[in-house]
Amino acid sequence: MGTIRVYYTSVTGSRQVKQKQAEVTRILDINKTKYELIDVSISEHLLQEMRAKAGNPTAVPPQIFNGDDYCGVRKKNLDFVFKQ
Repeated sequence: MGTIRVYYTSVTGSRQVKQKQAEVTRILDINKTKYELIDVSISEHLLQEMRAKAGNPTAVPPQIFNGDDYCGVRKKNLDFVFKQ
């Protein structure tokens, strides 16, 4: 398994984004999965990096990657993280 990276933002007015971020980290924590949090709010470069890796110029956090593999943010995609 590669390094799990979760791109998130510490600054958002969107309840939906906050809920998705909390759900993703909760699931990873419950499964005792080590992961790295990358806060895109601290750098425009990090936001653009996340979008480029996701292949979507308008992607919003959270976005999950297992190594170089894009996992997205849906629960079913989290299964990919755990099966690798």
